[in-house]
Amino acid sequence: MRSMTLYIGFTLCTFNVSSAENISDHELFCSKVTQQPCLLYIRQQLTALQPASVSWFKVKSYELDYLFDKQQFAELKQQTEQLLTLTSVPGSFSAQLYFYHAKVLYSEGDTEPARRYAGLALNQLQGAFDTFGAPLRLVELANLHYSLREYDKADAILNDAAAHFKKNKDPLFWFEWYSNKALIEHGRGQLAIAASMREQAVNAAKQMGHNGKMIIALGNLARTQQLLQQYGAAYMNYQQAMTYMLDGSDDINKAIYQLRMAEISWQSGQYQQAVNHLLALDKTKLRAPHLVVYDALTAEKALAELAASPASAKQ
Repeated sequence: MRSMTLYIGFTLCTFNVSSAENISDHELFCSKVTQQPCLLYIRQQLTALQPASVSWFKVKSYELDYLFDKQQFAELKQQTEQLLTLTSVPGSFSAQLYFYHAKVLYSEGDTEPARRYAGLALNQLQGAFDTFGAPLRLVELANLHYSLREYDKADAILNDAAAHFKKNKDPLFWFEWYSNKALIEHGRGQLAIAASMREQAVNAAKQMGHNGKMIIALGNLARTQQLLQQYGAAYMNYQQAMTYMLDGSDDINKAIYQLRMAEISWQSGQYQQAVNHLLALDKTKLRAPHLVVYDALTAEKALAELAASPASAKQ
């Protein structure tokens, strides 16, 4: 059996783009509609607004949030690059714009410009918090410091936020707080602590009742459990996360979670189950880091032989 080092390494180096929501939450915006996809609703609202108006920028921030949440990074990068050419944008939107552009650049390994945009976002967000005192702004600040691998600064901000807003009953705030706390502990290599934080994020997501939050929270918990070699629990949480997904809007996460379930199955010696997941996933939805995992799994002799068998072809 091949070493697990390859897969763990890829997780840690790409973890900076793990979902941690922001103050422009698309699920809250779309919660008033149930008969159409969220992205379609957002874009319909955009077409009804005066371009570059304050209202337009607000709705545009929901679109960026959606693209980031669904890991549609190619389109997100295209949009942020276009928006960065505008000469005048509201301060609150520019913070979000810098935030997302930094995240996209991080996802591509373009570290130096990503740090530059993260710094611009930090300056904007700090000013916004000083002015408005919104608790989610503090979480965003912490997330950016985490992205810069400034774990102590990020942790201190989250601890201050928890102390200052300890009476806050908003589950979104605590979802974000626990999610970002988990990122920091993961970055420090404290996976068991990260897992306990992720369990709390799942609880907060349940309070909100938003499918997207459940997909993120359960997937993040499952991945941490996988790294802790808690394969049974990890597999079950990935399975549960899949029940919240919708065709068309969650296809990227669906492919990633199928891949992780294949990997877990292989790690636990369930080779036919691993092959079934590999055959079920849409490879075209995987980005480069996940394609490395996919290629490594499909190159495994035991899995390749099963995949080529007539029984697997009928799956």
